[in-house]
Amino acid sequence: ADIPAVYAAKHRSEQIKSKSSSGGMFSGLAQFVLERGGVVFGAGFDKDWNVCHQYAESMQDLDKLRRSKYVQSDIGDAFKRAKEFLDNGRQVFFTGTPCQIAGLKNYLAKEYDNLITADLICHGVPSAAVWQKFLAENFSNAPITAIDFRDKTFGWDASFLSVVAQGRKSPNLPACLRLFKILFYARRGKIFRVFFRLSFSISNLYERPSCHTCRFKGFNRAADFTMGDLWGVKYICPRFYDKKGVSVLLVNTPKGRAVFKKIQDSLVHEQISFRQMVRYNPYYAASVPEHPKRAEFFSRYRKEPLNPLLLSLLNKKSFCARLLGKLIRKSS
Repeated sequence: ADIPAVYAAKHRSEQIKSKSSSGGMFSGLAQFVLERGGVVFGAGFDKDWNVCHQYAESMQDLDKLRRSKYVQSDIGDAFKRAKEFLDNGRQVFFTGTPCQIAGLKNYLAKEYDNLITADLICHGVPSAAVWQKFLAENFSNAPITAIDFRDKTFGWDASFLSVVAQGRKSPNLPACLRLFKILFYARRGKIFRVFFRLSFSISNLYERPSCHTCRFKGFNRAADFTMGDLWGVKYICPRFYDKKGVSVLLVNTPKGRAVFKKIQDSLVHEQISFRQMVRYNPYYAASVPEHPKRAEFFSRYRKEPLNPLLLSLLNKKSFCARLLGKLIRKSS
């Protein structure tokens, strides 16, 4: 396969970067499609904070699909609805994990000129059941009003899972976090804002088994574009660093190249080395390794409280030290 063109990229709009998990590539591509009367599919929350695929037909409606959600997304009828839009001549921009894009292409069973697709540099897809247990245990007394898996209060490259909740009682913070609650927990009236570094994307404890032997790594992708965070930007192109976020955008297909030419003026971008990108973003090409305690976690998590279980399996002391150290480095 041909090596795709690789770009360090960020949206020119500071507002869009602030609303995005990294540099705003999803928004740049989505805007291109919406301005032409198209439809955008991506992962959003339902009323119970489950992650499921939804669609937007306007820029005002797009915000529900922005920002990463590190939970398995329920596709539901998204493939069926996308096909209906395509068959009616609407342009569709469909985003998802590499396996979801491959699933869409298999479902459609033919190529559509009016379909644009983008997948992700995917670390792995964490369990939706574990996510719901996490919410139930921590926020049963405080109804949730907002969730952001990549809150950039401390900067794009030190982002946290942020949950905003409202209620008379405070959320049930893990003991580890209570030690440093001044850093993680702010109360404004009856509004609680909690920051967790127990990210649902980094532990490898509760990904789907197929994520550890993923068939859609490297060049084996069906999407026109691949998007992700440009980790290693300070080494690859240090002048491009932006505390609000920097994306990597890979242009995989001739269709992708044609679209990129049309949106590039809305981006600040610079072509970079494919080899360097993979060096600092290894999960583009490699599957995430299975955590050695994954089987133990799944044998215990339905019977035990989640927070202490996670902290015990992930090594509580080293976890807290890394967490506090990162914040100190960011504030200095």
